[in-house]
Amino acid sequence: MVGLVNTSAGWQGVYTHAVRSEGRINLRQVIVFVAVALVLNVQFTWWVMRSLEENEERLALQRELVEMRAHVAALRLQGWLAEEGWALQRRAHQGTGQPEGPWREVQVLASSGAVEPGFRRSGDEVRYDAPLPGGGEVQALLDPQAPQRWLQEFDPELRLLAVERTAGMPAAVLAPPLDRWAVSLAGPKWEEALSRYRQRVVVVVAQGGLLVAAMIVAIVLVWTAVRREGERERQHQNFVSAVTHELKTPLAGIRLALETVLSGRVDDEGRERFLRNALIDAERLSGLVQKVLEVTRYAGGAHRLAVEVGDFSELVAQEVAAAARRAEAREVVLEADIEDGVQAPFDDEAMAIVVSNLLENALKYAARGHPPRVQVSLTLARGEAVLQVTDNGVGIDSKDLEAIFRPFYRANDEVTRRTPGTGIGLYVAREIVAAHGGKLSAASRGRGQGATFRLTLPGASRYTDEEFSE
Repeated sequence: MVGLVNTSAGWQGVYTHAVRSEGRINLRQVIVFVAVALVLNVQFTWWVMRSLEENEERLALQRELVEMRAHVAALRLQGWLAEEGWALQRRAHQGTGQPEGPWREVQVLASSGAVEPGFRRSGDEVRYDAPLPGGGEVQALLDPQAPQRWLQEFDPELRLLAVERTAGMPAAVLAPPLDRWAVSLAGPKWEEALSRYRQRVVVVVAQGGLLVAAMIVAIVLVWTAVRREGERERQHQNFVSAVTHELKTPLAGIRLALETVLSGRVDDEGRERFLRNALIDAERLSGLVQKVLEVTRYAGGAHRLAVEVGDFSELVAQEVAAAARRAEAREVVLEADIEDGVQAPFDDEAMAIVVSNLLENALKYAARGHPPRVQVSLTLARGEAVLQVTDNGVGIDSKDLEAIFRPFYRANDEVTRRTPGTGIGLYVAREIVAAHGGKLSAASRGRGQGATFRLTLPGASRYTDEEFSE
């Protein structure tokens, strides 16, 4: 966050930018994680399978209990009907033929032969026949609702259903000729039991799926971290190689120049030339050390930037002027179109590093253009200072447009390998710009088409000469 305070000295502010240090992952940690993940996976898989088995056993036990309950009720119902049949015989023998009990219609007939007492199927109805002492028999039609009413009183949760309606439900079928009926738990009750069973299955499977998803996420994160570590190691090796090369070249030049001068084999003009070359190599060496210090200072941890509203146009103009000598030495045409009076909140020292790095990067790769050219423009647009640095050099592949801002990254091509550099300048530049709340991006139409770096700094405005004088 940026905090700006209006004091007598003008707008001042301090921005704290913390770079999160990422922990490194070693092989031992990966092995431990994989081992723990496997143990947890085996344990949880066993729990899921066991939970599903227990759930199925629970449902089977519920089914057995309901079947036993229905079987007992069916036996009691048939016993009640048999008792009602004997009572009917007694009443008929006593001359009372009224349809009492579960009967809908009672008849006393002359005996037509030997009759075995019991229930018989008569079309769609059930009839009870029994002989009477001294001849004759009694017949009664069973009221279909009577067994249901008795069962309701005996066990309110049980129902007498047609056999075909009890498919898939635990039930007890009555003995013939009442076998078209079966005693079963009320439909909604059994559906509730099945619903609870399905819910438990869903919960267990969902928990298992959640763990699998968590394991997959964890594995992806570990794999990403391992790949990041590998990429970081590769970048580190590139950095060490680049820094080693950058150190050896100027040191070798300085040593050669000094040894030649000390040998006394050159005249005054040659001595001056060698010493001047040694000074150039010393400046190059100093620049490399400065870049390493910039990484440590601005990208190695928390750093406080002293942000003040200042003349951004002047800062860019100064850096362009400083880069003009390097551009002339490299025979690069440096053109600048800087809009006057653009002011913005920034840290003067840090932002100077950003602009210098962008110009140095453009000059370095523009030197391979035909003819080599770098264009710098600064404008004010919608409250933002927009700085663009464009070159006509080797360009950047689309896959590398974001990668070039990673620490120690250098594109893996012959031109980049032949070009001096450490791969930290653009990284430091983006870190500083991000600390100011701005954006730094790169664009290119491809290899050999040059590149454009665009820096936007928020909170910018334009001041007039009168405002500045006040």
